[in-house]
Amino acid sequence: MRGEADTKSSSRISPAYFRGIFRSLFKRNIILIIVFGFFLSGCKPKPKIYFDGFSRNEAGLYYKMVSIGDGDYKINVWDDVNFACTFKKQNDSVFFSSSREKIYFDPSDSLDKSIFLAHFRNLVKGDSVIYYMKTKTFFESYFQTPVPEYCKNDSLVKVEVGIKDLKKEVKITEKELKLIKKFIKENNYDVVTELPNKIFILEHKPGIGTDMVAYGKSVTVNYKGLFLNDSLFDNPLYPLQFNYGTPDQLLKGLNFVIKGMHKGEFIKIILPSYLAYGESGNTNGTVAPFTPLLYEVKITDIK
Repeated sequence: MRGEADTKSSSRISPAYFRGIFRSLFKRNIILIIVFGFFLSGCKPKPKIYFDGFSRNEAGLYYKMVSIGDGDYKINVWDDVNFACTFKKQNDSVFFSSSREKIYFDPSDSLDKSIFLAHFRNLVKGDSVIYYMKTKTFFESYFQTPVPEYCKNDSLVKVEVGIKDLKKEVKITEKELKLIKKFIKENNYDVVTELPNKIFILEHKPGIGTDMVAYGKSVTVNYKGLFLNDSLFDNPLYPLQFNYGTPDQLLKGLNFVIKGMHKGEFIKIILPSYLAYGESGNTNGTVAPFTPLLYEVKITDIK
């Protein structure tokens, strides 16, 4: 009897044995489930942004040509570009519209490097185009500001642009360049910075703070304009206040120079005529055609 009991006892499978098998299977299945889950998540297609009829350039900008102009000259560096533009929220409500904007392309300008304005380089007079841009990228590149409250809920901004007019850049003449360099030498300016666009920086004193001149900012400046014989032609009694980026507020060269300047910053420069009053001179005749000019500019306030 004892031997029979021992045989039955040895053939009986203990509950611990089943628990061990269950734990082993559970662990292996959990690992398989996790691995399979990762596999499925990797295979799941990422959501795409689709715009019917739009193309996408290398910078990630979506665009669609609405009308094709009849010009054959594409916008180039330092051209004078007049265009109409409208900025819209995703629901097509307009938050900015202008019938005439002006841009002067400069290779060192951050705006020229932005994905929106860089695409202008492919356009000709008469072209109309629609862009879609990420809201954050748009405000940072175009206005140099954070996203305002009225666009906080919009992931995209719609930009409609039409090229109205285009004037090819006019380069400085050799005669004018010699005149400028003669003035610099005769007045003993030792440290002079010559920019690629032939603006010459004669003196520069840094400003204070982090706030700087940018599109849409209210800027106040003290300035005076002189001929290269040191005679004054423009010396206003009161500081000039304007919104930076507003068309025709400043000469092309001044518009370029003061961008990025800080409160209290001072600069003394020579502008070549093509960045000042050009081949026609000013309207009242005090500045003759093809005249380089000397300017002293100080930023007194930025808001």
